[in-house]
Amino acid sequence: MLDKKAATIIGLQAILIVVLFWMLIFYGKDEYEDFRIEQEEEIESINRVTEKDGISTVALSPAVQQNSGIKTAQVKALSYQGEIKSFGTVVALDTLINAKTQLLNLKSALATSQTSYQQHRNQYVRLKALNADDKNVSDLAVQEALALMNYDQTMIDSKTIEINNLKSSVRLTWGKSLATLALSNQPNAMFSQLMARKNVLIQVSLPFSTPDPKNGDIVALTPLNSNNSIKASYISAATQADMNGAGKTFYYTAPANNLRIGMRVAVEMSMAKNARNNGVIIPSSAVVWYAGTPWAYFKEDHHQFIRKPISADIEVDTGWFNPGFSADSEVVVRGAQLLLSEEFKYLIKNENDD
Repeated sequence: MLDKKAATIIGLQAILIVVLFWMLIFYGKDEYEDFRIEQEEEIESINRVTEKDGISTVALSPAVQQNSGIKTAQVKALSYQGEIKSFGTVVALDTLINAKTQLLNLKSALATSQTSYQQHRNQYVRLKALNADDKNVSDLAVQEALALMNYDQTMIDSKTIEINNLKSSVRLTWGKSLATLALSNQPNAMFSQLMARKNVLIQVSLPFSTPDPKNGDIVALTPLNSNNSIKASYISAATQADMNGAGKTFYYTAPANNLRIGMRVAVEMSMAKNARNNGVIIPSSAVVWYAGTPWAYFKEDHHQFIRKPISADIEVDTGWFNPGFSADSEVVVRGAQLLLSEEFKYLIKNENDD
């Protein structure tokens, strides 16, 4: 009896101990979490990044730079004269050829109306004189002759308006120079070559900073996925933009050879001898890529670094040519990726704080 009672007491004590243990855990977890947060807040976080006017500056002491393996180098000045590289498209001439055909038809109709008008005018003058001479012809005959003459004049005015509108439309679509070549009454060797498909018309897109080409200027065209270069001669400025590129557009003509309508071509144009750009070489080891854009870290003083966008359009032997930077500039040539990581660690921290 006593053994059974003792066992019951021991069991109740065990259950009570378990309940008290879980109560301690449940009510003590909040105090523990507050203690952990307080401990973390007490740990000093070194902030190496500051931001002003949207520009982030990473500051590293000389000792940290040395321990992190960060090295800098002064950029080299360069006066660059190279080639302009762009793209172009072989253009279809259907609408221009159709416009020329339509113009010829309108001119033919105009000439017919002018001839008819002259005949009906002569007839009207003759009948009017006979009518005035004691009514040798009826008034009705005179009125009919006048109506025919007025109809011819209406057709002349209508065809003249259509011709002028057609010329204006072609000038707006193709530019004044090319429209003049296409619609001229005089034979033109250049347009004849285009009509015969011995030459093709290429719309070339050039950077806005490029001087406009002049008569006689030449560019080299290379069909994509080909190594065969073709020389193209400048015709005139184009009125339509390149759908696949940015910049100013111009028309060139080149031998048809292997060029086909709609074909994309690479374009290379030598810069003028007096068109030299002064700038610096950003070493390849200094370039870091972020969001599809090349950047470099420039050293502002003995311990501050600022990330600036650079251009990767012109590649030279040791890096990238960039105008607009001082020859006294100093860039990070080793450890730029570490600086980028440090900068964005700070930005992520700020987002979490917000």
